[in-house]
Amino acid sequence: MIVAPVSASDQLVMFEQAGCPYCAAWNRDVGSVYARTDEAKMLPLRRVDIHATRPADLRSVGGVRFTPTFVVMHCGREFARITGYAGDEQFWGLLDQSVRSIKESPACRR
Repeated sequence: MIVAPVSASDQLVMFEQAGCPYCAAWNRDVGSVYARTDEAKMLPLRRVDIHATRPADLRSVGGVRFTPTFVVMHCGREFARITGYAGDEQFWGLLDQSVRSIKESPACRR
């Protein structure tokens, strides 16, 4: 069971935009329950508008052109990416791969 983020800078960043039908589908299928999952305890969700000025701590995340794009941040850096949304099974499967990889990775340096 996942109890807390491996690092305080671990998060799932969702790049989205208004009017995106795939973002709306994710919100309906996954977003409505994500906050109550073990994955959310490890990777809290952070939403970023793809057209807004990129927050300083995410400026190193490049190449985001499609929405939704999910960037798994670990130790303050991009660790994995899920581009698009093709359904909840695919999303959870890819996110699970990232979570397992984070658990197997070395601890974050301070």
